[in-house]
Amino acid sequence: MSVTEEIAAFLSGANREDIPSTAIAPAKRHVIDTLGVAVGGRQTALAQPLAKTFPRGADGESFLWDGSGRTNAGDAALINGTLAHSLDFDDGGVALTPMHPSSPVLPAVWALCESAGRSGQDALAAYIFGVEVECKMAGAVSLAHYDHGWHATAVLGAFGAVSAASWLLGLNLEQIRTAIGITASMTGGLRANFGTMTKPLHAGLAARNGVMAARLAAAGWSASQNILETKKGFFDVFGCGEVSELNLGKPFHFDSPGVSLKRFPSCSATHHCIEAMLALKQEYGIGADQIDSIHCGVNVISHQALRKEPQAASAEEARFSLHFTLSMILLEGSVELKHFVPTMLARDDVRALMEKISVGVHPDLATLESKKRDFGEVAVTLKDGRKLSHRATRVRGRAPLFLTDADVDAKFLGCAEPALGVEKARGLLTALRRLESQEHLRSLLPAAYGLAR
Repeated sequence: MSVTEEIAAFLSGANREDIPSTAIAPAKRHVIDTLGVAVGGRQTALAQPLAKTFPRGADGESFLWDGSGRTNAGDAALINGTLAHSLDFDDGGVALTPMHPSSPVLPAVWALCESAGRSGQDALAAYIFGVEVECKMAGAVSLAHYDHGWHATAVLGAFGAVSAASWLLGLNLEQIRTAIGITASMTGGLRANFGTMTKPLHAGLAARNGVMAARLAAAGWSASQNILETKKGFFDVFGCGEVSELNLGKPFHFDSPGVSLKRFPSCSATHHCIEAMLALKQEYGIGADQIDSIHCGVNVISHQALRKEPQAASAEEARFSLHFTLSMILLEGSVELKHFVPTMLARDDVRALMEKISVGVHPDLATLESKKRDFGEVAVTLKDGRKLSHRATRVRGRAPLFLTDADVDAKFLGCAEPALGVEKARGLLTALRRLESQEHLRSLLPAAYGLAR
């Protein structure tokens, strides 16, 4: 059985009852987390040009997560997906190939569920099925795919989105294979756009393309029936290596090994060194005025993603900067959303400290395979001549240090309250906690926002 057929067979035979409770509980946390960071995204710089480009009004198939109105399902998936990835605070996969699973899949699911009047239980099931496909693909493809410059959230995320959409639309096996074939010709996303507004757009495009491909397949469109493995097909062209079987649902990825949630609002490549710097500050009580220099050692893939220049000109660039995030720890004691603003980037003490920080590939992490034993090491030289260092091998939010329900609630409110106000943010959180009891998803968000259906 080809991989394309394996995915189609899995989805065409999948039922809500197939999902174990051990996968449902973490999936609900990720739904809440994704909606929270998307609502927070309404305050980012990209929200205004996004609104100018994609009109919205009182009518339309699907509601926009920032509360700005409704639009067609495809545009809603694109807008919500872009917002969900705009803060780079959305969840991450645990496969060797790094990606953000929820920002491409959940917006596609939500848009179609609202359009078709589907329930909260259907939405949760479709979301789990979509994440299952993209995360198993991320675990199966060669890391060379990512190393070559492809953004896996954009490329593999589109297959997660179309998988979820295909299940929701009830496509048969042949139609699902067609939808996958269509998606393969629409997918893309280059890592050279990291640190710009176009990176979060990748997630939005993946979500929209999943909706479009599934609808085209349902309407009778044609495409290759084995696009993933055929010569000049997806695996071949995108440098994925040999992929033989995904083992979908055996177990579900949400069950084991799990999907990570972010504790820090910056690129995942910064997180090991953030943990290391926090440990050094806690152990030695060091402050910014004591620093002579700091060097960060990371894996070769993380080094590709991170900024090498000390200064950052925008919040988008700062999210990929160890110079900035470590400066925040030393000057502000933490790394929080409130720090990623122009006034902070322009502060003289911040800019001066950023110049003292450098980033390089750790000699033990110079090969692609070395990412399997990932860590981040921070070496500090103080003005009095002392040299301190710490190697962080664990990151909060990743296995085995997954965030709890209480952690996710606090993160959600931290993202949503500045954008919506305390009352609406807490009301939205309460509504999302009752997702499974929602008979028609179309009314959930407007009701939480205090708007008409």
